[in-house]
Parts: sequence; C-alpha cells; structure tokens
Amino acid sequence: MRNILTLSMSFVLLLSSCSSDDYGQDGNNNSPPANNAVRLSSDANFGNVLTNAEGFTLYFLSADSKGTSNCLGNCIDMWPPFYAEDLTLDSGLDTNNFATITREDGSKQNTYKGWPLYRFANDPAPGNITGDGFGDVWFVAKPDYTIMMAKAQLVGRSLDGVETNLTSDLTPGDGETAYITDAAGNTLYSFSDDYKETNTFTNADFSNNGVWPIFEEALENVPSILDPADFLMIDVFGRQQLTYKGWPLYYFGQDAQRGDNYGVGFPTAGVWPVLNKESAAAPPVETDVTAIFNVTNQGASAYLFNGGDFSNTSNPSITLERGKTYEFNIDAPGHPFLIKSDQSTGTGNQYNNGVSNNGASDGTITFTVPQDAPNTLFYICEFHGSMTGTFNIVD
Repeated sequence: MRNILTLSMSFVLLLSSCSSDDYGQDGNNNSPPANNAVRLSSDANFGNVLTNAEGFTLYFLSADSKGTSNCLGNCIDMWPPFYAEDLTLDSGLDTNNFATITREDGSKQNTYKGWPLYRFANDPAPGNITGDGFGDVWFVAKPDYTIMMAKAQLVGRSLDGVETNLTSDLTPGDGETAYITDAAGNTLYSFSDDYKETNTFTNADFSNNGVWPIFEEALENVPSILDPADFLMIDVFGRQQLTYKGWPLYYFGQDAQRGDNYGVGFPTAGVWPVLNKESAAAPPVETDVTAIFNVTNQGASAYLFNGGDFSNTSNPSITLERGKTYEFNIDAPGHPFLIKSDQSTGTGNQYNNGVSNNGASDGTITFTVPQDAPNTLFYICEFHGSMTGTFNIVD
C-alpha cells in the first residue's frame, strides 16, 4: 500500500511541475521573451524614438555635448540616468552607436551617439513624451537626428592658438551658449562673409575644405525647438551642403573632439559664428551689381572681356570699388578663372572674401569687394600663366 501511495504522489508532483505556467499554449517551453533594453518605438508626433524595455521614453540633454553627464545632484530626481548592463537592442538600432560612461558619482550610464540617455520622471506612462523641449535643453532621443542642440561654454581659439572664453555675443566672458551641432555633438559654424544659400569660402577644387569642411548631411530630423523649413541643401561645386537660415554650415578642422567649439575664435571672434534659433537669417546676395563682365578665352593665351568698358579686350586691368558688387560670367571651358592675392597659377592664394564660385570655368563668379580688400588683386587661369590680369581696388 505504501508503494502505491508513493507512486501516486510522485505522479501528482510530475503533473504539477508541467503546469501552464511553464509551457506555452502550443505545449512547448516558449514563454514570452523579455523586451530589449532599448526599444525603437514609433510616435505620431516625433516619429522613431528610443525607449527603455518598459516603453518609457529616453531623452538627451543639450549640455552633454562633450559626452559627459551634466545632470547631477537633484537633477537626477527628475531625469534619472538610464543604464542597462545587458544592452540588448531592437532591430534597426546599431550597437556601434551605444556606449557606457561612468558618472561623477561612480554609477554607470548608457549613451547613444555620445549623448547620455535619461528618463523623465514626469512621463506618466509608457509611450508618453512630456519632457521634450523642457527648458529648451531636453529633447526626445531619436535615432535619426541630423542636427542636435548643444548648450556650453564657447572657447574660441585665435589664429595664434590663444584660447579665450566667449559669451553668446562673442565677447570675452563666461556663460553657456545654445548652438546647433551635428547628430554626434560636433559643432557647426557659419561664415560671416557668406550670403543666403551662397558659399563664398570653399574653393572649386575643395583645397581648403580640410580647414572648414562643408556639412554634407541631408536633413532628416531636427530638435523640436528648430524649424525644419529653415534648412536647405545647396550645390557647392557638385557637392551638397546643408544651410540653416540661409547660412551654409561648416565644421572646423581644429575641433578634434565632439563638443569643441574653437572655431568661434578663429582667426578672430566673429568671423565663424555658431548658430541657434535666435540667429538672424543670412543676407541675400547683393543684387545691385555695379558691372557685369562676360569672359571667354582666346585659346590658352588670354581671357577676353566684354561688358563694362571692354569689348573683346585681352587680359585688361580692371578697377573695382570697395563695397560694390561685380559679376563675371565665365564661358571658358578648361580655364578656371581664379581671383587671387598673387599672380601665380594653381589653386593656392585664392582671395575668397566676398567671392562666390571662385575658380569657375563655366558659370557666374560674384565679387562684392570688402572694405578691407588689398589695393591689388589678380585674376588668372589655374593652368595657364598667360591668361591673367590685375584688379585695382579703390575706395
């Protein structure tokens, strides 16, 4: 009798261990998998956004442009840092964009494209996005930003390497400035001599692109405090450059790390400003043209000028007035027309201040002569030293 009772009890225990708590409806051991630590969700207003495993929205802080967290002390009560040791990701997210940093208090925090990730304590439920735009510094974490916002101290570096803290109006002093960056926190700049949707700095052969590389990313998404309509792509010698409020956007070659903004002081403060939603729009290209010259070529021996005081004139000397605008309509295939500070072939020593499309061989070069232009400049073919003449600059 004892053996029968023991067998019966064993059978009951076996049935209990095979309950529906451990088996899926198909009878296999397929309990629902846990959500990934970072999920990719779709929101009707914001599009693709990052959330944690429970679906709570993740955020970036614009003060974190250098990749370290600036939400410290009581800040973390409202904006708790996000950290998952086992950082599993939804499909569509790249592990190379994620990293882990150690915070000031020794705790860990995950980052995306260098931006530390946070939750917002006042989001009442999964899927809510109530923290975006908070204080103009908190933004929903999205995988497809083209532009981000930084808020940091400007530290300009002059031509001779001296570093100076600058305020928002680019005078010496301390204080944080809001400005646009790329998606990874790298500072973007404008050039003070540019015009609306017109790059006057970049050489036709991009020989100076290493100093101030053009920003070539096509626009996808921007932080909510910016208007996507303020961005546009322009053509620069066959390559595409993004503009903001008409200003062509550039990187600075000496910004070695994300968050650097040395370009605001180069070569002096004010030449390469940063931009934000308060920035004035770029001025339109000067339309009050003083003279228009049509330029062709006589083989490889001379440029021929028509217009102004010239009629089929070979390599004339031309007088230009400071503050006035001149157009050169170039139709000289194979003979790039360069405005330069010396009378040499090649692409070096180009004079680009106030010049758009310098080096064109088929197109319009516009030259608004700056007030500080030297008394003598030159035009010359990139390849043929006989195709040259002098610009006499006068007041």
